[in-house]
Amino acid sequence: MTEENLLPTTTTLANAKSHQDFDHIGHLVFLSFASLIILLSALMSTDGKQAVFLPGFTSPLPDSCSSRRLLGIDCPGCGLTRAFICISHGQLSEAWRFNRASFVIYLFVAIQIPWNAIQLWRIRNSKSPLHWPFIYWIPMAVAVILLANWIWTLTRFQ
Repeated sequence: MTEENLLPTTTTLANAKSHQDFDHIGHLVFLSFASLIILLSALMSTDGKQAVFLPGFTSPLPDSCSSRRLLGIDCPGCGLTRAFICISHGQLSEAWRFNRASFVIYLFVAIQIPWNAIQLWRIRNSKSPLHWPFIYWIPMAVAVILLANWIWTLTRFQ
């Protein structure tokens, strides 16, 4: 065998390892963020109106919606933090009041935990990650639901 015949094999192995490392890091990041979001929503509290509190603090977090501050209208994500807190605390009617799309988005975030944990397990055990062609449509569907809810909310209260 010539050196030229070995080069593609070495390059292919290096690319496969690089891709596996990238997959590992990506799944680890998604697992970490999803876990942190669900954990914080369980630990945080809300006053049922506008304020959100970190555990152990009596001062609320500042309002983070630039759209509300600058334009005077809620953005598509307004109320999601408060709704996630309410869902984690079992206050479903309050969550519905804050943002009706929150249930779908909460479910999407929560599903990231077992999905990415399974993917990481498969990668660590030298198995290929599960791949479903429709998996990339789910975030787009969540975005459409969030946007549709926002449009419905804006037109309903005008």
